[in-house]
Amino acid sequence: MKKIIALILIIGIVVTYIFAFNMKASSMVEHQVRAYDPSNFTDANDLSNINRLVASNDDFELYIDETTSYFKVVDLRNGEVYLSNPDIEDPWNDIPTKQITNSAIEKQKSTLEIQYFNRSGSLTTINNYKYSIYHPGSVLNDEGERTFGIKYVDHGVQVKYVIEDLEVDYLYFPKYLPKDVMESMDQFDILNRIAYTGYDEERELYEIVKYKELSTLVKRRLYDIFYNEMDYTRERAIEENESYGYFEKFEKVRFEIAIEIVLTDKGVRTTILRDSIVENDATKIAKVSLYPLFGTAVSIDDLGDPTEGYIVLPDGSGAVIDFNNGKYFQNAYNKRLYGQDLTQLPYKMAEQQQKINMPVYGMVKEHGGFAAIITEGDAMAWLNADVSERIDSYNKVFTSFSFREVESVVIGSGFNQYGVDLWTEEIVQTDFTVEYQFLDGQDNSYVGIAKAFREYLEDTYGLSKKDQTTQTVLTTEFIGAYDRKEFFLGVPYYTNESMTTFDQAQEIIGLLSDKGLNAMNVLYQGAINGGLSQDLNNRVDFEKSLGGQKDYEALEEYLESLDIDLYQSINIVTAKDYHKMFDQFRYTASRIRGSHAMMFNYHYPSRLPYSETPFEHSSDAYVINPLYYEAIYNRMIKDYTFDHLELSLMGSMIAGHYTDNQTIYQQYALWLQERFLSQIDQEMMLNNPLYYAFESASYITELPVEATLYSIIDDQIPLLQLVLSGVVDYSSSSINLANDRSVQYQFLKHIETGSNLKYTLTYDDSRELLNTEYNYYMATDYRNWLDTIEQQVEELDDLGIHQGTLVNHERIANNVYRVTYSHGLTILINYNLRSVTVGAYIIPSLSYVVEGV
Repeated sequence: MKKIIALILIIGIVVTYIFAFNMKASSMVEHQVRAYDPSNFTDANDLSNINRLVASNDDFELYIDETTSYFKVVDLRNGEVYLSNPDIEDPWNDIPTKQITNSAIEKQKSTLEIQYFNRSGSLTTINNYKYSIYHPGSVLNDEGERTFGIKYVDHGVQVKYVIEDLEVDYLYFPKYLPKDVMESMDQFDILNRIAYTGYDEERELYEIVKYKELSTLVKRRLYDIFYNEMDYTRERAIEENESYGYFEKFEKVRFEIAIEIVLTDKGVRTTILRDSIVENDATKIAKVSLYPLFGTAVSIDDLGDPTEGYIVLPDGSGAVIDFNNGKYFQNAYNKRLYGQDLTQLPYKMAEQQQKINMPVYGMVKEHGGFAAIITEGDAMAWLNADVSERIDSYNKVFTSFSFREVESVVIGSGFNQYGVDLWTEEIVQTDFTVEYQFLDGQDNSYVGIAKAFREYLEDTYGLSKKDQTTQTVLTTEFIGAYDRKEFFLGVPYYTNESMTTFDQAQEIIGLLSDKGLNAMNVLYQGAINGGLSQDLNNRVDFEKSLGGQKDYEALEEYLESLDIDLYQSINIVTAKDYHKMFDQFRYTASRIRGSHAMMFNYHYPSRLPYSETPFEHSSDAYVINPLYYEAIYNRMIKDYTFDHLELSLMGSMIAGHYTDNQTIYQQYALWLQERFLSQIDQEMMLNNPLYYAFESASYITELPVEATLYSIIDDQIPLLQLVLSGVVDYSSSSINLANDRSVQYQFLKHIETGSNLKYTLTYDDSRELLNTEYNYYMATDYRNWLDTIEQQVEELDDLGIHQGTLVNHERIANNVYRVTYSHGLTILINYNLRSVTVGAYIIPSLSYVVEGV
């Protein structure tokens, strides 16, 4: 009996351990979409005003053409007019060697471009010109039929588009007619001649042989016979087809989407209203492009001269595409905001690229421009940009919104493989808004676009200026404990080793302090919970190989005496392992396909995850369900409270979660991160954060100083730094870890972007990491860098770039720039491998000159 009781107690304890005391998921963030009333829209066929004034204020007037739904905004400050769609004939029509396609013309005349999928998963793209704004003539309607309505609201207008093909399809008519029915009809001769040309003697059926290829003329005659004379319906024709064994059918495409256009004090706001969207069971919307030719720039002006200007993109630090750059043979720009969803990392390594941190883009023309800010639905947004001469004469930049997420999977093996696209079911619950702010005067530049976005963040997110430093701040990142594979009697096991103990870090800081470098932050990687590969833990365990908690507190006390902040790196977005049975099922996010989401380590030669190769490697990290961020964090800080934190990946990367019971789109995950960051009281260092995390950051690292150099891009600019300069201190990536740029090039980038310095150091020789998974820390031995750090800090302080803020940036020539700081400092920078002359100044290669000195 005692054994049974003991067994029951043991089972009870185990069950309690596994299933009790689990972390509680946080609630979803409530988000309200605009109320939408589908009634009281006036049929566009009853409207005729082609230039109706909708709203006006001191600076702008909004007009709409009720016959097309196109709108324009007149900037009263300079007379510039911004059109939703081009109002002139494409200049290609006047060039004999150019051939503009009907699809390009229809795209110019559309306000929406829709990508949808059917039951089989195949994608199709249509626009709302020929399916709503101006239907072609068909059996049932005259050419120019409109299937949209207009309703006026405060300071704006709503347009409801019913997007459908009004043409009758082949299923309107029976494919077969019995012999006795056919031959008894008065129209036998004409039916036999124009359509029912086949005859099945065995079944005694007349057949339309080219059933799917009926011409419009034939359809008109058949419709007159079957519908006007015989009272057929499409349903009856389909039913008769099925009775004769023809089961092929499809549901006609039909969508309803409403757009709201509202005049604002700074320009115009355009919104796809979420609650207006209507789909049918057979076709679902995947993606919608909103005003793909808004504010577009034609390639030549009225005099036939090439237009001048450029497109601004927030790729990496910022990028520019010049108008008419002749790169129409390169791929057009198309990129998802905020990088790859961590739950949907590809099974083949993507190319190395910068991500988009800010939902802003723009266009600068000769007499005016605009900054476009995606204010709703931004985590589902894509940026598209292209130059003239590819399909037409227009330079363009616009936004597309994914309504759903998709994952492509391969089923089968060997020669029996085929691909399937798995789509999420419901449309994401958010409106989709782009707000255009029009630029004038000196603000008509990429500097003005950065200013517009900074003011938007101040007004919407309460972005405040926290940067009070007047000298260069050095961020010293230390690598602590790491896991190394060892063997005992041929049996592999992992052990934690040290690269920099807490005492050794104190020694290095002392050497830097002796050189007069006291404006400093310290970031410690790999100090807790498994080192560089952190496990999911509900407590803080300091690595004993580094000296344990006692030595950590001694380091903290020492740095506090020098007025240096110590940021401890913690990770609650991914976990190398769990400590309780079944935790991986509770807390791990799911891919759309249903498997656990993993943070892949890729094998570079094959570009596959190590888990998909035969090569030895530690397991991939689990991606945490975003509903558990708050619970994990709260448990950790109950055990040990850090005054300063570096939250790895938080605010920088977004992870969704996709199951049958719950879908957390990236948009929802963004809101969850935003709420989480707003609840943290500690000082936070954030790594290359997205825009919504700017206000939460006390210090920012890893800020990109370059763009992704796609072939279509002409230049890179510090758009990101122009937004953040003076708001919060920031640094770029560690200078000593870069393997594609020289130290001098990176140093010049710091001058150009107003960045502080960051170095990653270790006490032990970095060669210890050669045969580990952390060999990317390949040049971290502090002995090799102390003098370089001292020289660079002194040079930046002598320049005085941190005594002011970055206020202007100009492209002077190829790879030559002029940057201006708020206290009057102006610097010319030359990235070329030869000297360049600018005015009275000769700038040596890979160097700079201070103007006025």
